[in-house]
Amino acid sequence: MIRPRGEDTTVRAHVLTRGRRTQDDYTFFARLPEDRWWEQYAAYADFDYPLLLLEADGASWRAYLGGMATSREDATGTPIRLSLAMEGRCGRETGTTTLTAALVEEHIQALAAGGHAGEGVKEGAIGCLDQVFDEAAVTALFAARPGKEKAVEDLVDAAARRFADTGGASAHTARPRPRHPSELPDAWVAGIGGGEARTVFVAHAGALLDGTTTGRALVLNSLPDHDALPGPEPGERLAVLADAPEGRFGTVPVAIGGKASGRSPAARGDTQLVWAALVGATAALLFLLGRRRGGRPHRNT
Repeated sequence: MIRPRGEDTTVRAHVLTRGRRTQDDYTFFARLPEDRWWEQYAAYADFDYPLLLLEADGASWRAYLGGMATSREDATGTPIRLSLAMEGRCGRETGTTTLTAALVEEHIQALAAGGHAGEGVKEGAIGCLDQVFDEAAVTALFAARPGKEKAVEDLVDAAARRFADTGGASAHTARPRPRHPSELPDAWVAGIGGGEARTVFVAHAGALLDGTTTGRALVLNSLPDHDALPGPEPGERLAVLADAPEGRFGTVPVAIGGKASGRSPAARGDTQLVWAALVGATAALLFLLGRRRGGRPHRNT
């Protein structure tokens, strides 16, 4: 779970991005984080593609916003993306937490619309982040001495101030937030294409950041079926949006639970191996029986 932070209200941040030059490949700044907690979702998500992970325990939150769009391109003209790992204390007392809430909503809407890097990044929270982490700033990060954590956090703070100065923060905070429907299960999944599901997901993410609820809000991009879902922990509220082909998960939230959704990927793999062994043994037996029959002499009739 999230480590205690005491009274520290500082938002810690790491960013993963690349520069324009070929040698400036994707790198974590200011350094590779020691606690890469998001890697526990590797069985459910492909980190080479956009995703979103948010966890909160009522006192602290941590978020990984993977593959956000930027307006930058590398030397070959390939669009560059930016991933942001942050953690802070629950509550909207900091502008960075408000920025995070807006980034969550914008990132989800962009994924649902099938947006590509370079599109729709001039405005909003993602636009503010993109303007701060511009080509000059990223080039400076590559040139800086290793371990300059403050440089990255200062840039994130600058994006939060820019978001506030442009009126985005106040508009986002003043907007009425949908309530969590009472009929909705505590743990649910829906396809990211469902507009109502996205609205409820954003509301849940906001409550996690505020500290008014505990649990997780996850956008996962490597879910083949309902059996592949992570199981909810006791007492948590878990919302999952599946970035998957239309129709695989539907657009309406359905409960996560039962024996199937609680199985780990390893357990599913073991089951598949057992079935593969049984099929192989059956095929071998049929082959042997066929040879025995084929080798018998025919009787004259």
